[in-house]
Amino acid sequence: MAAVALRRGSRRIPFPQRNHQYLSTLSAPSDPAPSPPPPPSPSPSNPIARLKSTIRAESDPDRIAELFHSAAASGVPRFHAQRPLFFLAVHKLARAHRPDLVEGLLDPFLSDPAAPRSEGFLARLISLYSAAAMPDHAARTFDRMPGLGVPRSDKSLSALLSAFLHNRCFDRLHDAFDRAPKELGIAPGIVSNNILLQALCENGEVVAARKVLDEMAEKKRDSPVEPDIISYNTLLNGYLKKGDADGFEEILKEIAHRGLEPNVVTFNCRISKFCKKSESFKAEELLDVMVSKGSQPNLGSFNTIIAGFCKEGDVASALRVFKRMKVMKRMNGKDGLSPNPDTYIMLIRSLAEKGEFGHALVISKECLTKKFAPPFEVVKGLIDGLVKDSKVDEAKDFVAKMREILKGDAVDAWKKFESALSL
Repeated sequence: MAAVALRRGSRRIPFPQRNHQYLSTLSAPSDPAPSPPPPPSPSPSNPIARLKSTIRAESDPDRIAELFHSAAASGVPRFHAQRPLFFLAVHKLARAHRPDLVEGLLDPFLSDPAAPRSEGFLARLISLYSAAAMPDHAARTFDRMPGLGVPRSDKSLSALLSAFLHNRCFDRLHDAFDRAPKELGIAPGIVSNNILLQALCENGEVVAARKVLDEMAEKKRDSPVEPDIISYNTLLNGYLKKGDADGFEEILKEIAHRGLEPNVVTFNCRISKFCKKSESFKAEELLDVMVSKGSQPNLGSFNTIIAGFCKEGDVASALRVFKRMKVMKRMNGKDGLSPNPDTYIMLIRSLAEKGEFGHALVISKECLTKKFAPPFEVVKGLIDGLVKDSKVDEAKDFVAKMREILKGDAVDAWKKFESALSL
């Protein structure tokens, strides 16, 4: 069998990181204060829990690799099945920009007789290389599978295609997909076809994606597969980003015609479309439709509507949706969804711009209780507004609370910023 060639270059992207521009974790105040009780230690009888805790606290990448290798060699039961542990170690090494250590962590499993010789395990290694922005290594692992006596199917093919997708190696993705049936003897299934659709849409080739979807629906492809709701949602999102309202509506009609059940992604695409057209009130009405159809609105549903109302200058409606999000009865029996930093920032900024400084202060204080620090420019608008409304004491109290949760470089930046405030 031919191996998937690595002849095309790949463009590396950094390992995904959280945006800390507006997000701060708890730090000790500048004045001495009692230390919080330490978190409970992992049970001595659970070596994996101890190892994860140690790796999570370790900042030296070489030490992280050493801890992982030591555990792998010590015969810890079911070590190879510990997905969260593998991801944690690779994640930290990738963020430290140490692809050499990532390779040193994963590559030995290909020659380790104790490692599982299963397609699932090797597909996981491919995915880990993808997460570390190492698509060449992901492809090499896929290529080596036949030599290890591990048959390849759509499971490992889709892992490889995902690696190319997430690292935006679109040419290599197309090449691997096209060659799979004839050269590799792998029939791409629905997962691989959906990845191809996503790659085409992300690369702006929505017309080509529509052609692939039609071929799937008409069973004209080499490996006939029936499109599912994920296939249609991918095209919905593609048309949404392109601004093609007619194409968007055609896909919605096909979903209904084929008797497919819309899911939260389908509804979120519709919500986004309404909000882009400054019809956020229609997007809010969809929340009730979702619940009636058994589809649970998620944080993305609410944040999109809140952002829509804020953009339209309707902060009262944005606040209404914000409150609804927190008290909504969820299908798992739990109440409400927790806002994230984006939620708070949208509301604080919009309320301050509208001169609603009292409401903005309430939302800002709630934000701080979650240990989220709003961007400084948003804080400045709030503070200036409170001072203008003769609420200097409230402004000073908020500044003090803001000061308490900052840490690292943000502390010095805040001191300089605070000195320029009109207090």
